[in-house]
Order: sequence, then C-alpha cells, then structure tokens
Amino acid sequence: MKTHDTIERKAVVKSDRGKTPEIEKIAAYLPTNYRVEEIDGELVISGTDDHGWTLDGYVIPRLASGLIVAVEVKS
Repeated sequence: MKTHDTIERKAVVKSDRGKTPEIEKIAAYLPTNYRVEEIDGELVISGTDDHGWTLDGYVIPRLASGLIVAVEVKS
C-alpha cells in the first residue's frame, strides 16, 4: 500500500440528507490533509492522501457515516 501520494484529489459534496450541506459541518468530518471550500456554488473537498487518510478509503466513507454524499471528481 502506498502511504503518501502528492497528487491532489477532489470530491464534490452532493447532499446532506437532502439538505444543502454546510461547510462547517463537512469540515468537522475531514482529517487535516483534506479541506473543504465553496467553489462556484458547490462544496469541494480537496487534499492529498497521507498514511491511510485517503479520499476513497476514509474521507468519503466518513462523510457517508453522517449521511453526507460526496463523489470523487477525476481530473
């Protein structure tokens, strides 16, 4: 398993139990190597995978545990 990847990964938050997601709530679910910001009216999560704190292995499932849907954006 690769423990450090310097490629920035991104995901877009699609919904929070059918409500408009709040940036502060999303930020509370994220490890320090990921951040959330509003870009063109969408909440975008971005960062780099580091020591198991990965977008697909941790961030997206962690958000899903709070019923928040996020989908990775491939560049």
